[in-house]
Amino acid sequence: MLPRTPPVEFVVIEAAYFTAIFLICFALYYKLREVYKLSDYQSFHFFSNTFLFLGLAYFLRFIVVMLSASGILFEEISLEGFRGIMTFSLAFLAYSGSAAILYTIYSLLWRWFEKFPGEIAIHAVALVIALTSLLSRVPLTFLLSQLILIALLVGAIFVNYKHFGRESRVKRTYPLYILLFVFWILNVSLTFRFLPMEFKFLIYSISVAIILTIAYRVFRKL
Repeated sequence: MLPRTPPVEFVVIEAAYFTAIFLICFALYYKLREVYKLSDYQSFHFFSNTFLFLGLAYFLRFIVVMLSASGILFEEISLEGFRGIMTFSLAFLAYSGSAAILYTIYSLLWRWFEKFPGEIAIHAVALVIALTSLLSRVPLTFLLSQLILIALLVGAIFVNYKHFGRESRVKRTYPLYILLFVFWILNVSLTFRFLPMEFKFLIYSISVAIILTIAYRVFRKL
């Protein structure tokens, strides 16, 4: 038996949240691409891709919510088709979400790996995580991969700041990485129910505020 159509309140909140995040992320992507073209500073290139893949992840979540609300998933396709769509969604979210964090990490550490094919490695690792999550069909696999990547991000932030913290560009961008770290921690905690679902609206509000703050700093400070 297919699940019922989600309540209207749930759909409105989810759709509004996902829409806000992916629109702001795509705006950040284009702005950072412009900054990169003007400065030719590689970190901005990699950092811009963080928001490209983060935006893609939330765009897909928006599409799934809207399909669910319209009843397409529940009335016009079979149970196997519904499972196929959700399986693809999980795999794509694992890939795009992992790529976003990996690009953030690489934007901090690229100076140590200039001759290393970093972007190829990013997509290879993200693909492995997506395939592993898909084949295992165990949410814990995806959770562990995201926690490991977030831990690596924390390490990359400290290493970068220790070595380049006096540079003006690093001083301007360092708060952005801290904000992204908080954003991912909040959303991972909610997705995997480390926090009660009663906090969903509060976490969504804080997450949008974080992304808006990042956007403000990028558009006004960079």
